[in-house]
Amino acid sequence: MAKISRNSSTSKEPAEKANVVQFIVESLESIGGKGIEPVNHTPRLDMYSTGNEIVVESELPGVRREDMEVTFYKNSIAIKALKYECFNEPNVNYICMERSFGRLIRTIDLPFPVNPNVIKAAYSNGILRIVLPRVEEKRGTPMHIEVESS
Repeated sequence: MAKISRNSSTSKEPAEKANVVQFIVESLESIGGKGIEPVNHTPRLDMYSTGNEIVVESELPGVRREDMEVTFYKNSIAIKALKYECFNEPNVNYICMERSFGRLIRTIDLPFPVNPNVIKAAYSNGILRIVLPRVEEKRGTPMHIEVESS
């Protein structure tokens, strides 16, 4: 992966289109948004289920624990992280550069209902492991309701 400088413009978009994009970004930032942040890649993961839990294991090598965020919302888990470049030498001429740096994001839809109050996440040796305890689905279970007369 080649390094891309923020200063050099390789875009061949018309100036009007670039101005519209800049206007949208500035508008989002002015109302308190973080603006548009590019996502460099999606981390790979494994997800499996045991009888009592769903386990998600994601590869995040080179990411510091304090630079990652795990969020549960409705029936999904979002993993966000920032991986910094470790090379800052101006006189380095890369022969091969395959590692990626920048923003990472992955959202996973969960196949079963889980208990959000006891989700646990641990990070060790470049692997983020999230354990989500399963709960019984109550909406899909038929339940007899007594009908009263009024």
